[in-house]
This record gives sequence, C-alpha cells and structure tokens, in this order.
Amino acid sequence: MILSLDDAILRLKAEIIAQDWRLSPKRIEQLEAAFTSLGEPFKGRKAPHAMLVMATNVLGYIKKRGPSPPETIDFLKEAMAHLVNLHEDLTDDPGREEEILQSLFARFTTLKEKIQQKSLPPALPEPGPWPEAISEPGDEEEEAPAAVGLQQLITEFKRGLVQAGPSGVALKVLVEEWLLSPAVAAIIQGGSGEEGAGSVPLPSLPEGESRPCPPTPVRILTTSGLAVAIPSSVIALVRPVPPAKATAYLQNAVVPVKDFSRFLQRLSRQFSGSLALVKERTLKELSLPIMTPEGQGFREAPDSTFTTLVVVSNGNWHGALVCDEIREGEQIMTQVVRQPNGDLVGTARLEDGGRIPLLDPVAMLRREGILLMR
Repeated sequence: MILSLDDAILRLKAEIIAQDWRLSPKRIEQLEAAFTSLGEPFKGRKAPHAMLVMATNVLGYIKKRGPSPPETIDFLKEAMAHLVNLHEDLTDDPGREEEILQSLFARFTTLKEKIQQKSLPPALPEPGPWPEAISEPGDEEEEAPAAVGLQQLITEFKRGLVQAGPSGVALKVLVEEWLLSPAVAAIIQGGSGEEGAGSVPLPSLPEGESRPCPPTPVRILTTSGLAVAIPSSVIALVRPVPPAKATAYLQNAVVPVKDFSRFLQRLSRQFSGSLALVKERTLKELSLPIMTPEGQGFREAPDSTFTTLVVVSNGNWHGALVCDEIREGEQIMTQVVRQPNGDLVGTARLEDGGRIPLLDPVAMLRREGILLMR
C-alpha cells in the first residue's frame, strides 16, 4: 500500500506520540507502508534518505525479534522525529541535515553494540555509506563489543590499584565513586553520556545496598503529599500555577508551553537544558504531558489543588510534574540506598544528614513523556 506524502508523515507523527510502545503487527505494517511511501520523496535528499534506511532496518529487526532491547523503540521514535522535522523545516540547510545524520548514525552503531552484548541475533545490518536499498544481514565475524572490553579494562585497573597497597586502595574508592556518576555510567554502557546526564545513579545496585555517589544537587518537591528528591539536572523550568490554570491542565492532561510566554522575552530563554535550544515556533506549538509518579504513597491522579509546575527534561525527552510545592535552593545528595517502589528508586542521603525518597524522572519520561528532536 502506497500512501501520500502527507498521510505517511501523519502515520509517523501518530507513532511518535503514541503512549503504548508495544508495536502490534498492524502498526508495524502501517509503519512499513509509511516508510515505503517516503522512499521516493526522500530519495534525492542524502541525509533523510539514510535516516529512513536506518529506521526501516530497525523496524525490520523489531518485526522479527520484538522490541528487545528497549533501545530499539527509542531509536525508531528518534529517527521518525528527525524525518518529520526535516520534512516540515522550510529552510534548506544541508550542513544541519548532515550533522543530524552523523548523530543518528552514532546512535545506530551504539544500538548494534547493545544488541550484540545481549546476544540477540541477528544483529542490525550495517547501513553502509548511506545505501540505496535495504540489505539483509549477512554472516559477520564476531567481535567483542567495545563496552565489554572497556569493562574488562576497568576491572583490571581496579585490581591493580588494590595490589598497589593502601594508597592504591584509597584511589580505588575514589575511582568507583567516579564510575557511579550517570554520565560516566552511560559512556561505559555504550552511549555518549549525554542522555544519562540527568538519570538517577545506582540503578543496578542490589536492593537494600547503599553506595556513595558523586555530590549530586537535588531539589525537594512535594507531590501527592509526599516529599521527594529529584536531580536538579533534569529540571528545565519551575512555574507557579493559578487555580484556574491548574484545573484546565488536569482536564486536558497536557500543559501548552505557549502559556509560559512573556512580553518581549523569548520563550526558549526561560528553559534550561535541551528545550532552550528548540526553535521558538516549535516551542509555541508544543504541549507537555502531565506525568503521574507510580508507586506506593502516590495518588492515582494529581490533585487539582496543585500550585506549582515543574518541567523536566532528559536528552530529547520532556514532560511536566505537578506538585504542591518545591523548596527553594538545592540540597546535595551523597549516597543512595536502593529500595525500589514504582518510580522511587530508593532513599537519598543528603549532605546535611537528612534522608528522603529519590524519584526517578527518567523512567517517567520514557513512559509518559514526549520525544522532541531539534
């Protein structure tokens, strides 16, 4: 089935914002039709065509093997978002398209390595320089994934430090704390470190185990009557909300970003993080989903009496949290005790000796947020 260009783009948009990430056979078939229909319009544009080929390869892998690892769905949505943005962008900027392509290709390569690590054959086919057709994966010589080799080097390094005596042991403790930082952990696991910059540390600790973490600034907010800590690095904006707006936001379950517009002030300058880099026109059309924390102690739906809105971002994922209040200033988290409870990953121990539940906003963004590519 061949779709019109507009219908194919609409199909991609519908899949990008879909809350249910389980790709049914029917949805896969619809995406295959959309990708096929976009082949001819994008054939004369090197970067979009190459992105389309990579997206088609990943979709084919999901069709055969399912969405495992879950990064396959992340990549697919990201590639589709790029295709939609490049189609709708009226400016002709080959340099920008090439930059986006190289970034996406790096993620494609990382995804292949993760699949190889998980021993989920067949590996995704290499798209080549930017192929004209989709090729089936052939027999390839097995190679040790880069991330595995890096882990082995780290293990040997720490073993050598222990053998160096008391000074080496002390240095080993500092190295282990550094390795626990989200950005470094993301690099070791095969990513660029950018997406993990706001993630909650120590996701792989055994339940109940406590470990020190690099000094991490957090903000304390109250939602559903429960005070929790959230890493400051994921907070893009904090705004008070009048009662009438609070009711409207909850009724629609979204927050229009244009509501934050101010006279003679660019909307993007109000945000921190990746939202500050989004085009003004795109920001004014954007609506952020209201995300509800899951776990014991949280209400099933936010209370309409909330007074504060917190916009959170991690990489290209964005959403909004509603809260009763958010305290001024930051606290410093120095340790985490892993005690999973829904979106709470455990207890944060603060520099002043206090303890407070630690919320994982990254998990919420991946479940309920939106993916927006610049």
